Amino acid sequence: MEAAEPPGASGSGDSGNVSQSQSNASELGDEGDAVELLLSRAAAGYVELLDKSLEDLLTRVDEFVGMLDMIRNDSSQVVHESVPQIHMKATEMRQIYRKIDKLEAFVKMVGNNVAGMEERVAKAETDLGTFPNTFKKILHTISVPSFLNKSSSSRQPQTLYEPPALFKTEDYFTCLSEPPYS
Repeated sequence: MEAAEPPGASGSGDSGNVSQSQSNASELGDEGDAVELLLSRAAAGYVELLDKSLEDLLTRVDEFVGMLDMIRNDSSQVVHESVPQIHMKATEMRQIYRKIDKLEAFVKMVGNNVAGMEERVAKAETDLGTFPNTFKKILHTISVPSFLNKSSSSRQPQTLYEPPALFKTEDYFTCLSEPPYS
């Protein structure tokens, strides 16, 4: 067995070591260039990715700012135009609500008057009978058996007709000369 020579020792195998060292150095140089090339490609890829991400982010920021401007403009329009219009309509509606309340009171009063008139008509029909006077006169001229004739003593004394107190629509609708919803 031969002993291995330490590196750098001269001998018959030196020429193989030198050429081997040169090829190792060239391989290291090639590997260094490859690493450098990979690093530069990776850096270029990261730069491209960052550029795209920044462009996308800037686009989204621009969209957000545009949306904020639109909201600000809409809010300004609402405050300066819509709110006064809503306030004006609310004032008009209060007037309409007052008219509706008055109309409801009028309808209730008319209903009470109609109910009172119906009571009077019903009382008059029971007091005077339901036949009109012309039919009564015709029936009195015909001879009627005595059991159909009512004695005058069984009838209640006739009361004089008193007309009910009627209302005037002008008292309740003073706005007839005014334009509607004013």
